[in-house]
Amino acid sequence: MSGCTVNPAEHQPKDLTLAVVVERMAKYQPRVEELWRRYPVKRAALLQVLWMAQEEFGWVPREAIKWAADTCVVSHAHAFGVTEFYTMYRQVPAGKHLIQVCQTMCCYIQGSENLIEHLEKSLGVHSGQTTKDGLFTLVRVECLALCGTGPGVMIDDQAIGPKPHALGEGQLAEEHLSVPDFHPNAALLDSWIKFLRDEHAKKPTTTGSNGWALPTTPNATGRLVLNTKGHPGAFGAAAKPLPVGYYPPAPALKLAANVAGDKVALTWINDSGSTKIIVERSDDNGSTWRELATPTPKDQKAGDTLAVGASAQYRVIAHEKDRIARPSVVVSATGQPPAPVAPTAAKVSP
Repeated sequence: MSGCTVNPAEHQPKDLTLAVVVERMAKYQPRVEELWRRYPVKRAALLQVLWMAQEEFGWVPREAIKWAADTCVVSHAHAFGVTEFYTMYRQVPAGKHLIQVCQTMCCYIQGSENLIEHLEKSLGVHSGQTTKDGLFTLVRVECLALCGTGPGVMIDDQAIGPKPHALGEGQLAEEHLSVPDFHPNAALLDSWIKFLRDEHAKKPTTTGSNGWALPTTPNATGRLVLNTKGHPGAFGAAAKPLPVGYYPPAPALKLAANVAGDKVALTWINDSGSTKIIVERSDDNGSTWRELATPTPKDQKAGDTLAVGASAQYRVIAHEKDRIARPSVVVSATGQPPAPVAPTAAKVSP
């Protein structure tokens, strides 16, 4: 929350040392190492490493900024500057729900200052502060990319308007779903605040050392696939640079599986430059694959047999000399009972 009216220096936990941060962030080390493998230099992972710190603490304490700097091999001053520049990093403890109101010119013309003034009065805080119960933090931000429905307002990750949906597991009452001209107004935000207070009363959350409800911070870096080969030359990467002039071959497209009884007919299209085609089958939902057939590139079809009720997945991998295309889409098939045989009409003797 850069540029807020609260001084971050006054909100740093005295018992949170760099050693404590290192201990708490140890569980993120596999994800950190994966990021190191993906970038040519460690400093490129700084934004995502800071996200991990916010994921752990709900905000980014200064000792966590130092940890992120050391992790990405940049100066502490550089990491502080990055944290100050991006408003999505919270530099002070935040409430369970973060209310962001855009203050840039487009939203200012549409009444953002009046909306901020109303929220400050209704919540009893100034911008940059958190309500006494720790439920709401109100901040001013620059452009939320909601200019057309301004003034832009976001609560947590939910853009308010044109058709707001409930946050969490609750449901906002139908009468609150009507936004005149699709623009957030004071009445609508009051409805949201009441709704979220009621939801919290029904299902209180864990509180932190300051007594506030802990914010629900998502895994901002996403579900990283670990132990990839990474970027050639990056720290810990196993990937090798591609030869000059390399380009990937075209994959097989439009793979389809047509089932008739226990027979599976596979068809696809592949590039005319393909020199080899491998059809693979999986019997465990794609965990392992085995070669099923190697038709010629001109065939563009293959067959298989499945017992009634048995299922399998199929994919096609095209080769072009020493280059291998990425696998095609995966299709599934299930063996069916044989079609009933139509009765033969009895012959009538003359």
